[in-house]
Amino acid sequence: MTKRVIPSLFFSVALLFSVPALAQNDSIVLNNNASAAGQMTAEKFNSLLKQQGFKSVIVNRPDQELGNTVTVNELRSIAEKSHVSVIYQPVISGKISQTDVAEFAKYYNELPKPILMVCKSGSRSSSLFNQAKAQGLLHE
Repeated sequence: MTKRVIPSLFFSVALLFSVPALAQNDSIVLNNNASAAGQMTAEKFNSLLKQQGFKSVIVNRPDQELGNTVTVNELRSIAEKSHVSVIYQPVISGKISQTDVAEFAKYYNELPKPILMVCKSGSRSSSLFNQAKAQGLLHE
């Protein structure tokens, strides 16, 4: 019997929605209006807001996710001091639905820019952005 190697759907999707390397400021620049950042602490979040001048934040990491060290309420408290709005749109890694993509696109189109997206590694936030962009849902 001959074994056939079939490329996995994940690998194909990963190539389609590849994630750029982290920049020096620990955020992934997605375009002029949006960046994604991974594992967040209060200090890192405060620093990113001050250094990059983000006007909005979308938190894609569920508060209860294993290894999460800062809750959305803690991030919101920090952001409010800089007059930055925070949206909590938790999505499960590897299980982004079309509803998640459409909801993200709605926020992206309505929020003041630039937007910082936050999750565990930046990957799921980047995936949301890339899927919405590929579907023509983002007004740029």
